[in-house]
Amino acid sequence: MLSLIVGYLIVINIISMIFMYIDTKGMLSKLSKQIINFIYIILAIIGGSVGILVTSQLFSYKNDEKMIKRGIPLIIFIEAVVILFIYIKINDIEIF
Repeated sequence: MLSLIVGYLIVINIISMIFMYIDTKGMLSKLSKQIINFIYIILAIIGGSVGILVTSQLFSYKNDEKMIKRGIPLIIFIEAVVILFIYIKINDIEIF
């Protein structure tokens, strides 16, 4: 089960990185900025947030946008908390 989840996260992050790379090359210029940002948010929510953050730093692309500066790290934090909570529940670990 864990290998399936890790495999999914790897694939969705690669898709996110490819999407951002295509955006950096201007191939999505026909789409409006709001649609592209909406796609970034959806990709981040379904698990591609790390890929978006890494790619934005790699290509120095959209680094000054609030969505990349604040939104994506916030999504990463929320996903980490959810994963930690699920891990604790599955393994029946007592916190307090």
